[in-house]
Amino acid sequence: MKSIKLWILTMIAFLGVQSAFAQVRSPLSIYADYSIAQPFGSLKDYSDKTSFRGWKAGIQYNLNDRFAVGLQSGYQQFYQRLPRAVYPTKSGDISAVQTRTLEVTPILATVQYQLAKPEAAIIPYVGVGVGTVNMLYNKYWGEFTDRDNSWQFAASPEIGFNIPFGKGSPLLFNASVQYTYSPYKLAEITSYNAVQANVGLRLHIN
Repeated sequence: MKSIKLWILTMIAFLGVQSAFAQVRSPLSIYADYSIAQPFGSLKDYSDKTSFRGWKAGIQYNLNDRFAVGLQSGYQQFYQRLPRAVYPTKSGDISAVQTRTLEVTPILATVQYQLAKPEAAIIPYVGVGVGTVNMLYNKYWGEFTDRDNSWQFAASPEIGFNIPFGKGSPLLFNASVQYTYSPYKLAEITSYNAVQANVGLRLHIN
């Protein structure tokens, strides 16, 4: 009997938190960000340029006024063009202009913890995404191409904040920084390491 009462009280408390959160904004939200990424480690040996070709988007559901779960995807392209030179290969030396690209498309399940109440003027948060990432590798030697298209494990911790456009507004400005790791290994790349800065908008859907 005591366990039933405890369960009922727990459910009432949970529903009360859900109701309090719903009074501020809907628990379901979508977001879209523009992304800039900086390569590190062996990825920088392959392409040392900052990538300005990226975005991320996702959907999220707040379990209460602190915890949220969701699904996220995105895209980032790393690009570098090297001057004409003689490059050694397994088939012999090649004189060519070399162009290197790596296109990264993650699919991540996410968990987020908000460090402030939903009615706050600034809502900082920490989160992590875990899932898979598609790596599309192309190294062009003039007309010839070394190509690889494969899926790998990926993990991506993140820290950021949301700023509502007015008290209780369903639209929020979002900014975050995240680090992404994948054990992707090919040629110069022994693992994927990049830090990504994101800015965009979040919309809570009624």
